[in-house]
Amino acid sequence: MKHRSNRRVAGAIAAALGVALLASACAGQPPADTGADITNEVFDTELTLDELIERAQQEGPITVYDGTSKIEEMAEAFSQEYGIEATGVKLDASEAIELVTREAQSGNVVGDIVAISDLPALTNQLVPNGFITNYVPAELEGNIDESMRDPLVLITDPAFFTYNSEVHDSCPIDNVWQLTDSEWTGAFAIDDPAGSNATLDWFSQLEQFGEDDLAAAYEEQFGEPLQTELDSAAAEWVSRLASNDPIITQSSEEASEAVGALGQENPPMGLLSSAKYRNIDEKGYALAVCDGLEPFTGRAAPKGIAIATGTESPYAAMLFVYYALTQEGITPQIDDGKISSNSEIVQPEDPANTADHLDTLFFFDNAGLDTAWADREAWQDLWRTSAR
Repeated sequence: MKHRSNRRVAGAIAAALGVALLASACAGQPPADTGADITNEVFDTELTLDELIERAQQEGPITVYDGTSKIEEMAEAFSQEYGIEATGVKLDASEAIELVTREAQSGNVVGDIVAISDLPALTNQLVPNGFITNYVPAELEGNIDESMRDPLVLITDPAFFTYNSEVHDSCPIDNVWQLTDSEWTGAFAIDDPAGSNATLDWFSQLEQFGEDDLAAAYEEQFGEPLQTELDSAAAEWVSRLASNDPIITQSSEEASEAVGALGQENPPMGLLSSAKYRNIDEKGYALAVCDGLEPFTGRAAPKGIAIATGTESPYAAMLFVYYALTQEGITPQIDDGKISSNSEIVQPEDPANTADHLDTLFFFDNAGLDTAWADREAWQDLWRTSAR
């Protein structure tokens, strides 16, 4: 079995990041011969799980890029389970995309598997150049909704409409359109859409797949059908929300403090990640999900997982993808409320009680990724012009 130390992995990654800007002039060049044909032939071969394990154990090591430090725990557990050396490396989406691109172009693949939260970028930057290969384990395909198979979604990350439970016994609103009323002027915290692709993509997904629900919620709230000069009910809601002087935060951590800090007389509401509900225990914050909010209690943004087309360990990479879709494999990432794309996974208890809200979350649909990618600037412009 080949050996690749953590130090060597770190060195290779640092070197690749260091030369990224110098290599930018080559961005349009096709990838080097990275064994893509061989990799694709492997993926076209139907194997039983036992056969896959047998072949995977003849390969290795593998490296996995992901945006969470929990990938280190997952890689270690995978190594213990299958005897294949695996290293998890935390990289944000932009760093991962940059590295995968450079490695593919140079023919020196270090990251064998990549998990990226920016799915529109994955499908519009890495897929068209053949830098990654989508792989859905046949044994698990039936458990994964069709809208999450291409590219394969690993987990979705929920963000809930949240209120301060010290001041309010229940959610102070029952309809998202109320956040656009004067009563909530300057009293809703949200990550700055100008710097949050996840938020911009959510706006686009709302327009593509949540239009009827938003329009119905408007009529329920105001007693009449929505009349708007904008393109959609989603655009109207976003525009009104932006013009209502929301509290702009740079992270869910900031939003959790704004909403949940104790001792407030009139605390704001906010949209924050389920992971920040750990601040209930860690910092004593008073946070609660707006249960029953129409038309949804929050949104669940996807993170995709794919295999580097030129990996020298394709079977081991395939086995890791399979493992990451099992209860044992994904547990480190879902214990704070994130949701596996495998519908058979039992959602563990978490401070946000995510399991109780699965039916009321707005989930993204991969069919809308290209539109979300193309429309990011338009949604930024709408937000900025409406906020003036």
